[in-house]
Amino acid sequence: MSEKTFDIAYLSDNLLELLSDIQNHKEITLTRQGVPWAKVLPISSENITVEKVGLNQMSNQGILEPRVAGFWQGQVKIADDFDDISEEVIAAFYGEE
Repeated sequence: MSEKTFDIAYLSDNLLELLSDIQNHKEITLTRQGVPWAKVLPISSENITVEKVGLNQMSNQGILEPRVAGFWQGQVKIADDFDDISEEVIAAFYGEE
């Protein structure tokens, strides 16, 4: 799949051309004053989804950072009584007074 980049000012005057490019399996990157702003991907018969393509590309471009397991470990304190629920709160969940 090939890729093209256009400033959004170009978009309004050339929409049909851009849509044709998308139909021909080209990715279109829209920029605003030279800064990438949006990416338009064609929908293919292979059902490419954002989860399969977009997130990986965003991660590769440094736009999206991957999650790191245990990142907050040792930095968050959970109160000892966090799981304790009062009888009053339990009764409220069941509509009891």
